[in-house]
Amino acid sequence: MNCLICGSSKIEMIDTVVSDFVMARIDKNFQTGKNYKTKLCFCKNCSFAFYDYRFNEDEEYRLYNNYRDEEYQHLREKYECWYTEKVNRVLNSDEIAIEEQRKQIETVLFRNTIAGEIKIALDYGGNEGKTFSDKIGTKEKFVFDISGVKPIDGVTSISSYEDLKKHTYDFIMCNMLFEHLSHPMDTLKKIIQLGNSNTFFYIEVPSENPFIKGNKFSALKNLGLALNPNYSLFRLIKFYLKTNRGCFMPMKEHINFYTEESIRKMIEISNCKVVAISDNKRKSSLGKSEVLSVLFQKNT
Repeated sequence: MNCLICGSSKIEMIDTVVSDFVMARIDKNFQTGKNYKTKLCFCKNCSFAFYDYRFNEDEEYRLYNNYRDEEYQHLREKYECWYTEKVNRVLNSDEIAIEEQRKQIETVLFRNTIAGEIKIALDYGGNEGKTFSDKIGTKEKFVFDISGVKPIDGVTSISSYEDLKKHTYDFIMCNMLFEHLSHPMDTLKKIIQLGNSNTFFYIEVPSENPFIKGNKFSALKNLGLALNPNYSLFRLIKFYLKTNRGCFMPMKEHINFYTEESIRKMIEISNCKVVAISDNKRKSSLGKSEVLSVLFQKNT
């Protein structure tokens, strides 16, 4: 097993399983208790963490098709009792998180660019296009999303990669996608090919590496959830006790875990230069989180 980012063979591995919810979502014949084994891997060279199980295209489609709809919510609650209709509803319409995200992107972009105006912008994998602010994409706003969801007013949806190449972009962002990807380097290459030497690229991912001390998966980090009115305390305790009797870190939707070191390595290996990189705290309706953001350009 080699690192998916830097190719190093210096890998630390922990035996675990694919979670029951994920298996039930991608395999209609799955039976509870027959978990698929996998390994949680950590690259000692670049600090990237990942599961060795990689979703194929059919599995990715089944996992993310009609994402967070009623069927998704009921199935997930069956296996993860804390994931109630209320939690699902908040995740689907979290205006606090979206506004925080807009502010962060604007801050990083305009603090580190010469241009005062970003005329043509693309959100790669951006669903409805809610992440755009008034200052980003002042002439045209595009969103690339294969789900077919209707974009918000002022945003043009493009569902074909070939159609994306018909435009020239000042700014291309990709938010909260790379933690889900089976082949992150391939997707990064496709995104970079859409820009030129003047294009600014922006990626953000959760800062949640399970091999780093003080990460979000520690009990201390999750105490705040018990005080959040959107969660059921009883269900959180029930799920926590069940989890502690099982394998370490069963694989769920996030299959990649980044650090500043690993995301910088990913950018540099792709023949790009990092303009700015930071680890930021961010508010949401479900509590505070930490987000890694990186702004970069192609090497000239």
